[in-house]
Amino acid sequence: MDKYYIARNYRSKFDAAGKAKMDCETILEKNGWKNIGFKQSWISIAVLGTLISAIGISWALIKLKPKSTLCLQYPLNKFYDYILTIALFKQCKIITIVHDVYTLKGKVTKQKKELGNLSKSNTLIVHNSTMKEWFLDQNINTNLIELNIFDYLHSISYNIKKQPLNSSNYRIVFAGNMGGKKSFIYQLDTTKKGNYSIDLYGIGFDKEQVIDANNTMLNYKGVFPSNEVIDHIDGDFGLVWYGNSLQSCDGQSGQYLKYNNPHKVSLYIQCEMPIIIWNKAGMAAFVEENKIGLTISSLEELSDKIAKITPDDYNMMKSNILSLKEKISSGYFLNTALQQAV
Repeated sequence: MDKYYIARNYRSKFDAAGKAKMDCETILEKNGWKNIGFKQSWISIAVLGTLISAIGISWALIKLKPKSTLCLQYPLNKFYDYILTIALFKQCKIITIVHDVYTLKGKVTKQKKELGNLSKSNTLIVHNSTMKEWFLDQNINTNLIELNIFDYLHSISYNIKKQPLNSSNYRIVFAGNMGGKKSFIYQLDTTKKGNYSIDLYGIGFDKEQVIDANNTMLNYKGVFPSNEVIDHIDGDFGLVWYGNSLQSCDGQSGQYLKYNNPHKVSLYIQCEMPIIIWNKAGMAAFVEENKIGLTISSLEELSDKIAKITPDDYNMMKSNILSLKEKISSGYFLNTALQQAV
C-alpha cells in the first residue's frame, strides 16, 4: 500500500506553533510514509513561503497515485480544501491529523465549512476522548481515533545542571505567553503561600504587575527561542493553566483547554516534570490515569495539594514521566494512531 504525506514550508524552524506539525512529518517519514512534496522548509517571508508551499503541494498532487493513502494535517491554511478535492477525485484514502479546531476556538462562523471538510476524511486523528465525543455530537460519521498526547521530538543542545529536589520548595514551571495585565500569573501572589515557588519562562511578563516584588513567589527566568527553551527549563512540576482567573481556566483559551492536548504538556514531559493541570481540561483524565501529576479545580488549592505530596508520591510521578518521555521522544503516540488508521 502506498502511503504519502506532503511536507510544507513553516515560518520558522524555531516557531512553537509549527513544532507539532514538523514533528508529525518527521514521524511519518520514519515510519514508512513517503513525502511527495518539496522538502520541509523554514522561510519566514510570508508571500514566498506560501508560494513555495503552493507549488510543492501542486507538484505532490500531480504525483499522488490513485487509490493510495494520504495523511494530511489540519489546519493547512488555504490548501486543505484544494488537496481534499484532488485526493478525493483520485479515490485516495485520507487520514487527517487534527491539530486545531476553529469552531472549538470560538470561530463558529467557520463551523459548517470546517466540519464539512473534516468529515470527508476516512479517519480523523483527534486529541482525546473529549474532542472525540464533541465530533460525535456534531454527527461526524468518519472514523475517529484518539491521539492521547502529542509526541515531542528533541535533540539535547545544552546539558543544564539539574538542581536536586527540595520538597520544602518545589519549583513549579509555567512556560508560555504570560497573558495580559489581568493574567492569573500575577494573582498567584494572593493565594496561600506554601512549599513552592513559580518559575516563569516566556514572553509578556510585566514586572510592574507583580503585587509585591519583595514578597513574591514569581521568578521570571526569561524568554528563549522555542527550540531552546526545553534546554533551559529546570523545575519540579509543569503548570498548565490559562486565562485571568485563579478559580478556573476562563475565556476562550480556557474553554478550548477542555478539548485540546496542549503541546505544553509534552514539553513538560520532555523536561521530566510531573504535570499540574485544571481538572476540567481534556487531558486531565490522561494525567490521572497515567499518574503523572495533579489535577486541580482552582489554583487556590495548590498550596494544600502540594503540601500533601510525599516523597513516594513524587518519585512515582517522576518514574511515570520518564517512561512517557521515552514514548513521546520516539513518536510512539502518532505511530500507534496511524497504525490503527491504516
